[in-house]
Amino acid sequence: MAIYLYNLMFSLTGSNVNVGTFEPYPSPLPPSPNISNLSSAWFTANTTPPGAQAYFQILSQPLTASQWGSAQTDANDLNLNPGDYLMLRVFSQDANVSNYQLRFTGVFGRGTSQALAPGAGNLQSPLVMSSAAVPNNTFPRAVIDTDLSSATSWPGPLSDGSWSICLGQVVAAPGLAANDYTLNVGATVYVKLNPPAAGNLFTFGRDPRMHVTGTGINTDVAA
Repeated sequence: MAIYLYNLMFSLTGSNVNVGTFEPYPSPLPPSPNISNLSSAWFTANTTPPGAQAYFQILSQPLTASQWGSAQTDANDLNLNPGDYLMLRVFSQDANVSNYQLRFTGVFGRGTSQALAPGAGNLQSPLVMSSAAVPNNTFPRAVIDTDLSSATSWPGPLSDGSWSICLGQVVAAPGLAANDYTLNVGATVYVKLNPPAAGNLFTFGRDPRMHVTGTGINTDVAA
């Protein structure tokens, strides 16, 4: 069992806001790359972080950089086993980040770049709809949508300028067949005060790929 974090940075002051994309994986890497300065990257947990659960939940405390290592670019497929865990973190280094409010969205799609094993095409998402309130919901979670309220009610950042969620535990396709997915991650940012463009909405997107093997052992909840 492994725990992976998809780490994304956005800025309302840089050029990427004009094309609606998160900051890319940098080359060369910054000194001491970690979750505080590296975007479009997958990290692997060195130890089980708080909030890692088998079900979806919004985190109320920032993740600690020292708990994550083995950074890799999202330009390559992330290889997953059933029983692994996925977490998502979006952050900004903008000076005005304390006045930003953010909503996560996401849609899973099945990859089509290679032939899939029999049965693999029958599962749209490697995650399920379980939550703290309904822990046994095994219907696929094909869409991530964490907040249905108006923009002025979306959550502000945690103390480190980030928003983090646990997506849940990876499950296998029927018959334990391997499968390929894309995850179209989106974030909508509302600026409640001060420049840039207070009262306006900005959107960002990214679509990493992942491959779920046909092997592995499911566990219920991370320790």
